[in-house]
Amino acid sequence: MTQRSKARLIENFWGYLFILPNLIGFLVFTLGGVVFSVGMSFTDWNLLRGVDKAKFVGLANYTRLFMASDFWISLRNNLFLLLAIPISIMMSVVIAALLHQKPTHRHRYAQKLSNWGRAGMRALYFLPYITNVVAVSTVWRALFHPSEGPINMFLKWLGVPGDSLPGWLSSSKWFLPAIMIIVIWQNLGYYILMYSAGLQSISRDYYEAVAVDGGNAYHKFRYITIPLLAPTTFVVSVLGVISSLQMWLIVQALTPNSRGFGTASYTLSYYIYRSSFIDYRSGYAAALSLILCAITLVITLIQWKGQKKWDYT
Repeated sequence: MTQRSKARLIENFWGYLFILPNLIGFLVFTLGGVVFSVGMSFTDWNLLRGVDKAKFVGLANYTRLFMASDFWISLRNNLFLLLAIPISIMMSVVIAALLHQKPTHRHRYAQKLSNWGRAGMRALYFLPYITNVVAVSTVWRALFHPSEGPINMFLKWLGVPGDSLPGWLSSSKWFLPAIMIIVIWQNLGYYILMYSAGLQSISRDYYEAVAVDGGNAYHKFRYITIPLLAPTTFVVSVLGVISSLQMWLIVQALTPNSRGFGTASYTLSYYIYRSSFIDYRSGYAAALSLILCAITLVITLIQWKGQKKWDYT
């Protein structure tokens, strides 16, 4: 063995040694969990009874799943929450474009103040995305209070009659719109960050060419910014769809502890949680999780197939 081969062997040894803890964690907690879930999806298993009490039922869980109204209601609620994605995209593109504008102040102190203000805005709009979900839920629960919340008090001040005020989180009719508002507010900072990175990759020459041809700010935004941000929009929309399908924690934190609320707050992930840890239908919940995994996999494959189409570089 040559000296070069020995050096490469030692380098590979230390490389694999460093990734070994993560590899073990992946095999045990991720891959092992997936294999276990696949096996349990074919059984009638109660989590509290132990694995040895699991009874093989074949495809009965999947048959029951597609015949259950709760599954289709959960899927419908997830599809409704997808409306938050185009709203978030439109808002984040506009805000990112405004923040990307270079200051026109000639005085250096004014330019510094403008740069500090923009940096402060970036920190401010990204803060909701990294804030603890339970803390966010607590604040929004107070804001959405049906009688004493600031939002309904403001609507009442605008002249909305008291009996027409939205019930928000305490109403099965208004629960999903309230969740949509929270999701838009929480994810807006992340989307703005993505679009800010996309805007930095657009050459200023394009905008100068439009200005030479007599174009204004609208023409620059309509014919330069939006088309060249198409790859970013594609990625953001795919990530938003996946995030919406996996929405669970904020729904659980804000769902009222009332049996009369019904399935109005169900999403697929929350339905999986209730099936496994409240109804103790662990085999059924495993089948649900695999269906959700299949939906997410299809969306990921669409993203992978569409990368070349959306890559203009």
